Amino acid sequence: MSYITDHLLAMSFPAERMRAIYRNPLWQVKDVLDMRHSGHYKVYNLCAEESYDPSHFHGRVEVFPFDDNHVPSLFLIKCFCESVQSWLSYDPENVAVIHCMAGKGRTGLMVCAYLVYSGMSADEALQMYAHKRTVNNEGVSIPSQRRYVGYWSSILSYPCRTSDGPPDVNLPQQSRRELRRIRLYDVVDISSVFFVISEMQEVPCQLSCQPVEVIKSCCREAKQGHRRTSSPRFYLIDYDEEEIKGGAETPHFVMQMDIEISAIYQKKCLDYYFEQPCQVRLFIIVIGHSITLLFFLLFI
Repeated sequence: MSYITDHLLAMSFPAERMRAIYRNPLWQVKDVLDMRHSGHYKVYNLCAEESYDPSHFHGRVEVFPFDDNHVPSLFLIKCFCESVQSWLSYDPENVAVIHCMAGKGRTGLMVCAYLVYSGMSADEALQMYAHKRTVNNEGVSIPSQRRYVGYWSSILSYPCRTSDGPPDVNLPQQSRRELRRIRLYDVVDISSVFFVISEMQEVPCQLSCQPVEVIKSCCREAKQGHRRTSSPRFYLIDYDEEEIKGGAETPHFVMQMDIEISAIYQKKCLDYYFEQPCQVRLFIIVIGHSITLLFFLLFI
């Protein structure tokens, strides 16, 4: 557990049972906080992969989840900073205890975001966190997480700040992109591909983004005559399995996947062409059969 400031604490995940051997034992964390800041601490859990009973900390737990080694949405950063500011300003003795799993990357990003929210520059916040939290002054080491502290600082530089309060945060509108083609390289001995394309969207009353299906379909080799081409082609079809078994003659093309030999790599690849550009925003996840992550795209 490290004091970044007198009112901001960073720590690793408060663990129970066997994991308490190599992580912060939850009961010890609770005892220390109750002894030093009785009735005046609130715990912020940044883990998307793990949680615990808030009653361990008298119900004063708030969750702002995002994945390890990743960055949160700007909306999540905004809500986090406003929550910490509200808690700390409620009583001058209040402290905010912030953790992820290791208590380094995600914790550092959000601690630095709040320090920037409080008036520091991004570089000052990152340097302060590195000095206070890590013995080697490494601090936040993942490039994308460091960049997001800078992005947050840039956003806060636009609105007019007042000297006696936090800034008003005006988040930019999320840009949309047209998805026209998806290419898979190094495809060997594959005749069909089942997959789902999901777009991560903000859900009302939830702070984390949730995957929402955009397309769920199957790639199959089209019958001769559907397209005039000498090269093998696969097409996404939107009729169900019953229609397939019934011998449907004409596929309903949603998007197209070509097989070609790359002149550079001399390896087989699959191209997915959307007949109509698919509008997506934020980032999308493409998952194959058996829940295999094919790839994801991030738009900022």
